[in-house]
Amino acid sequence: MAYVRKTDTLQGDVLGRVREMRNAALAPYQTNKLEVGTPEYDDMFKNVVATTWKDAPDLQHKMPDYWCGNPIRADIRLHNSDQKRVANFSIDNTSAKPLRLSPSYRNKSYPDVDVFTTDLTGAAKTWADSIDGLKEKQAEINDKFNVVEEQLKGYMQQHASLNAMITEMPEFEMYVPEKYMQKYRAKSAPRAKVERPTNVQDLNIDVDALAATAITHRMVSSNGSS
Repeated sequence: MAYVRKTDTLQGDVLGRVREMRNAALAPYQTNKLEVGTPEYDDMFKNVVATTWKDAPDLQHKMPDYWCGNPIRADIRLHNSDQKRVANFSIDNTSAKPLRLSPSYRNKSYPDVDVFTTDLTGAAKTWADSIDGLKEKQAEINDKFNVVEEQLKGYMQQHASLNAMITEMPEFEMYVPEKYMQKYRAKSAPRAKVERPTNVQDLNIDVDALAATAITHRMVSSNGSS
């Protein structure tokens, strides 16, 4: 194994890897984006357009296109029954799914549209009703990765090389970008200095939790790419 010295860049890339895992874990629980083509998006699209025509719903399909709002994108501010904003997301105007808003949105390229959960129907309402649960899951995931990030940061500060980090805690490899592992695996004349082992328990590192977090990320990533 080649000797790989710890550098600020290596440490930053390891922590960047943790953040990538965090973002991947958070992706299914977003409240600021609806995936195009999903029932939630399609129903929300209809609900948003209907909201802009709320004062004159009978004119929605009668008004000439050139009198209607034809924005590039509509930025949606979703409020609950207490008028508290619970989510923000955008809906794009595309040729496949054109946004045809009421005349009050005419000549506005990026209008804000206020929508209330009480006016939603179908899959859009189901999604809105799940927002509190989604935010709880986000908080749970962020708490877990905050701990992982702080523990790895402290662990790396105690070592001078990648070799020592992996020797003492093999699970650390799961958080190391491949370009460093290729250097680590390369054949080289032994020149690594002897480092005093650090007691992982003294750093309060939950090795099982670190491994489980990384393994879960690999499984989710593998399922997403298959």
